[in-house]
Amino acid sequence: MIGVLVNKTSLGLVAGLASVAFVGYCVYFDSKRRSHPEFKKKLYERRRRNRKPEEHEGVPSLTDQCSIERYFMQEIHKGELLITEGNFERGADHLMNAIVVCNKPGKLLSVLQSTLPVEVFSLLVYKLNNYNMNAQRQTSINDNLMTGRVADDGSVE
Repeated sequence: MIGVLVNKTSLGLVAGLASVAFVGYCVYFDSKRRSHPEFKKKLYERRRRNRKPEEHEGVPSLTDQCSIERYFMQEIHKGELLITEGNFERGADHLMNAIVVCNKPGKLLSVLQSTLPVEVFSLLVYKLNNYNMNAQRQTSINDNLMTGRVADDGSVE
């Protein structure tokens, strides 16, 4: 009977010591890893790499109304957040993305005109004009390519 108690006691003691040794091993190597000079840099780079695809999701499929609405709200929120932080350029970019997918852009523009500061709204209008000019230019290039009007040097006439 005493031999069984000693075996259970020694078995429990060995298991406890092994657990403490394992936890100590983990703590030791975790502290070594964290104190390494490159740790924070590598951690920052890994988080930035993992976060990057989320930020640039792109325009959703124009056939799925739910994803368009989600994208619209996401872009409005990002634009407002960036503008309140003082980053007018990127904020206007996000608001422009929201206007592009909006089904009533005129109404949205009138709401934005009444809520945004004048300099931000004028920047937004400027960006929208550039976007429209680039879209029209791209459309005319595509039309010329479809009709076959391309000069010898490769430029579209």
